[in-house]
Amino acid sequence: MLVDGGEVLCAAALGERRLNSPTPLTLRLLGVVCAATLLPWLAAKVACNGREGPIRQPNDLPTDVIAKNAKSAALELAQRAASGHYREAAELARGDVAQELLDADARCQAEPAPCQRRRSLVEHVFTRAVVASRGPLEATVRTESRVGEDPPERYAMRMTQAHGRWYVVRRAPLEGPVDAPVLPDEMVSPIAIRDVPSGHANMSVAPGDAINPPPLPIPGHTGAAHGSAPPSSKPSGTDTATP
Repeated sequence: MLVDGGEVLCAAALGERRLNSPTPLTLRLLGVVCAATLLPWLAAKVACNGREGPIRQPNDLPTDVIAKNAKSAALELAQRAASGHYREAAELARGDVAQELLDADARCQAEPAPCQRRRSLVEHVFTRAVVASRGPLEATVRTESRVGEDPPERYAMRMTQAHGRWYVVRRAPLEGPVDAPVLPDEMVSPIAIRDVPSGHANMSVAPGDAINPPPLPIPGHTGAAHGSAPPSSKPSGTDTATP
């Protein structure tokens, strides 16, 4: 392209100089914005990951609340027994199981060394429970407790419900894992029949049924069923003569 004065300029180079975008100043400003965004985020990320949060301990629930569920009751009993707190575990048991736990607590008082070892490892005692079978008033729960590096302690527990809470009435060592197939002797009835006092036997009604009293007699009605012939007013044994 010919310009006054005989100077020839390249049109492409002239266009690039006029379209000099982005300018060095724009690039510097973009770098400042990027640094102002990323650096605080990186600092906050490092600070959050580097700070150790406090360990939250589970809330201490009363025994009556824990025992309202069969699985929770069995789990709590196994955890207390594995931790060496046998007297506290006996609060969730009845019959022979409760006596067995109380006897273990008596042995702890006579020979405190084994129980002290278990109680010192309370933070390293882990227990899990699996419900094998459950009914309205009975249940079978399997538990597995690990105390430190010792072999796991597995039990099969028979549960019963009384007064709104569950108790362990039978506890036997379990052979095999807790998630093994359910054995026939572990099955419980899916229905339950409660004993009704003798004075209220006539008033017990199955759920969903209604008490239908007999219909009251209608004045002037003979009492015959609908569609049937009315009863004869003549005494029985008399014949009606045919004209």
